[in-house]
Amino acid sequence: MNLKAKPTNKLIALVMALILLMSVFSGCKLPDNTITNDPVTIESESTDASAAEATPTPEPTFTVDQAADDAYHALDLNVFRWYATSDGYTFHMFIDNPADYGIDHSSVPMTLGEFTEEDSARLTSEAGVYLEQLEAIDREQISPESQFSYDVLHEFLTDYATENKFAYFYEPLTEYSGLHSNMPLSFALFDLKNEQDVIDYLALLADMPRYMGQVLAYEQQRARLGMFMTEPALDAILEDIQLIIDAKDTTFLYVTFDDGIDQLTELTADQAKTYKDKNISLLQNEYIHSFQTLYDGLEKLRKSCRSYEEASQYTELQKEYFEYSMQSAGCNYLSVEETLEMLKTELSYLINDVVRISTENPDIYDESIDVTSGDMQKDLDYLQTLIQPILPDLPEHNVTLTDVPEELQDQFAPAAYVIPALDDWENNTIYINTKTEDPTLLLTLAHEGYPGHMYQYIYQRSMDNLGLMQRAANFSGYAEGWAQFAEFLTVENQKQYDEEYVRYNFEYGQIANSILPAIISILVNYYGYSDEALENAITGLGFDGAYVASIYYNIVIDQPYYFFDYAIGYCQLAQLYRDAVNELGDRFDMSAFLKTYLDLGPANFELIKERMDIWMDSQQQDAA
Repeated sequence: MNLKAKPTNKLIALVMALILLMSVFSGCKLPDNTITNDPVTIESESTDASAAEATPTPEPTFTVDQAADDAYHALDLNVFRWYATSDGYTFHMFIDNPADYGIDHSSVPMTLGEFTEEDSARLTSEAGVYLEQLEAIDREQISPESQFSYDVLHEFLTDYATENKFAYFYEPLTEYSGLHSNMPLSFALFDLKNEQDVIDYLALLADMPRYMGQVLAYEQQRARLGMFMTEPALDAILEDIQLIIDAKDTTFLYVTFDDGIDQLTELTADQAKTYKDKNISLLQNEYIHSFQTLYDGLEKLRKSCRSYEEASQYTELQKEYFEYSMQSAGCNYLSVEETLEMLKTELSYLINDVVRISTENPDIYDESIDVTSGDMQKDLDYLQTLIQPILPDLPEHNVTLTDVPEELQDQFAPAAYVIPALDDWENNTIYINTKTEDPTLLLTLAHEGYPGHMYQYIYQRSMDNLGLMQRAANFSGYAEGWAQFAEFLTVENQKQYDEEYVRYNFEYGQIANSILPAIISILVNYYGYSDEALENAITGLGFDGAYVASIYYNIVIDQPYYFFDYAIGYCQLAQLYRDAVNELGDRFDMSAFLKTYLDLGPANFELIKERMDIWMDSQQQDAA
């Protein structure tokens, strides 16, 4: 699932209240490396004789070792089986037809997974074994396509094999996308296609007390280690849990389960009633009791809450985990300092353009124009038509728009795409929050639907030439970077709404919802900026330092890594795009650029950049 909603879910009110002083705008001093309002500078290429006579460098040739290539694909399949069968829920969300992958359904533990240090150590060890097996295969002897997937798998396993080093640094309970708030929807999304699915669903529901007990034990250990959350964060999480408890008799999980049962014609009336009664019993007892136990246990840890000042003082190991989490957003080849400079450069570019638009239209901040038809299906249809000239066609697929359950509306984004099973990419669902007033809904749907998350997953999961794990693993920085860039593509190509107004809202949102808080998180958490130092730094970026710091300071301490996937992912892709335009000039072809990028598949940006540089070189040679 892509339930890690866009940052606008709870920040939108803050975003629109963010003060970018017009007096500061007009005289804003930006860094020397500021990207100007024009995203690229196109220079005419020389056409001298030497250039005309240049010949392309011949492609290196080699013979594929079929045994090595087969060994790689066999290992890729084994890793996928290991990854996809780690628990019952993951198994059902990842695979629709397990027999196609040589997986015996009865061998999969029908649990919600494990949340213990021991299990983390086991997974780390097993990933290490697979990594050794992968490195025993001669990469140079397999096909070029396999080589790229090999590199992606190597990065994935390396990341997995080092994760246990940071036991208890991960916080599963957060205000915006916490495990507790995602759990109800996780069950609602469990597709009941046959009686076995029903049996599995009920087994997972029955596993709630054990699993949530492990989550509580994990938080208790974090408290003993002096790593527990702040009190405001605890209050927000307890409030979310209480909403679930209060919905004991009205939860949407009664309805979603009954609806699923009613579609199964293979069940007799007695069987259907038995299963429905079992669901009611489990929801009223195991399910609710697990949340109540979690609530009570967390409340008892209140005395272990840290102040914001304490929480922002990182040890060296915490800083190492910060680096690990930041680099997991897809830029593991950049240091923290290099990442910070990249974010500042992108920020300056966005500020420049926001200043330009604001200068030309001083009232734009206060304007309110609906960038939506008011009909989500019409908006999606429009977006699909909009991208057709620049993006590859998608294979046949279905899209269902579903309302977010009422009890989750206050915690949910305006929209969210649900990632389908690897072998069921034809069927797609986008959840719509009818309670949210989103005047720029078109951009939100572009992020979640076409050409964002949904487009990317349909396109790449239908590609048989990508490795299984490359298609299956969650490369969140890549995914969110593409979805943010999808908004940019919409801004660049749509003509239905005021073009400058749409651009302003996109760029303003990038600043306030993504890049600026990512910068602040690095300054506060990694560099340990005091209140005064942070205010001065923000002022130096062209903002009202005191006001902006008051908005984001607590947020980035409670959720230090939340913004990285969005900010870093977008910056990496935006820079690739601008590099290509600058390098190729009038030879730049947007459709070719996008297809080349998408055809590589999900990966970290170091690997992607290497291949995109090769593509740019080939374009120059072809032109010569």
